[in-house]
Amino acid sequence: LTVETSAGETLTGETSLQVFENITNVRLIGPEELLIEGESSANISSVGTGSITSVQWMKDNSPLSPSNSIIFSSDNRSVSISPVQRSDSGEYQCTYRNPAISETATLSLIINYGPEDVSIKGEDVVDLGVRVSLSCSANSEPAASFSWKINETDTDVTTDTFTIDYTDFTHSGDYICTAWNNVTKRSATQQHTLLVKEGGGGGGGLSSGAIAGIVIGVLVAVAGICGLTVYLIKKIKLLDKARGDGTVPGKMSEHIYENDKHENVYENVKLEDSRRPRAPTPPQVSSPVQFIPL
Repeated sequence: LTVETSAGETLTGETSLQVFENITNVRLIGPEELLIEGESSANISSVGTGSITSVQWMKDNSPLSPSNSIIFSSDNRSVSISPVQRSDSGEYQCTYRNPAISETATLSLIINYGPEDVSIKGEDVVDLGVRVSLSCSANSEPAASFSWKINETDTDVTTDTFTIDYTDFTHSGDYICTAWNNVTKRSATQQHTLLVKEGGGGGGGLSSGAIAGIVIGVLVAVAGICGLTVYLIKKIKLLDKARGDGTVPGKMSEHIYENDKHENVYENVKLEDSRRPRAPTPPQVSSPVQFIPL
């Protein structure tokens, strides 16, 4: 631009105009296969049309920088990650720019891993007849599925929680939770030992029913011993008596039977004799009557 003033002075100025083609159809192309931690590689490429003067990469709204596992192409339009780690999961952004306009495309990566760090939460010792829940968890992407065993025996429980509504002694044992990742095809297990005990304040003592049973058993045993002792004493006495009478040992039972019979007869005679009326006792004379001859 030239300007001439009234005084005859000439002034000039200039500027430049740049026209940039619009940026359109920006997008990211990533891996189609499932990515497994430590095994897979991920290549992300950016495409777009228009006048592009710069390309910027970000992950989760923070600049993405190169590292041993992250490598950028020479034109900065693609990035390679190998091998992928769980920390590589997230949203990737690629921005195309020129002085007039910018366009951004995004792509999410999911890195599958696990299961690992399996743990079981729940009671170790419980009373008889209570409700118990054991909860199994695992660090996994995607979320793990679960199965349970009791003392190496499979159960039909396939949830993360194993619930017992009413415990009995058969529920004591080792509970094994297995976490399974259907994508990584990996599994991990954890074991939890549960003890079901009879109630009573948590001290592990016997219940009143058990104590009563023990007392009754002891009393029965003592009564049996006493009865056996009396029986043996009687038999020993009869044996000694039979030997004193000269009874042949082989005829012991007959001798005892005869003695018992005689004793019974004697007792009956005494009883009959006691029942008979007795004659009145004659009066006693203090002195005899003396007769004087005439």
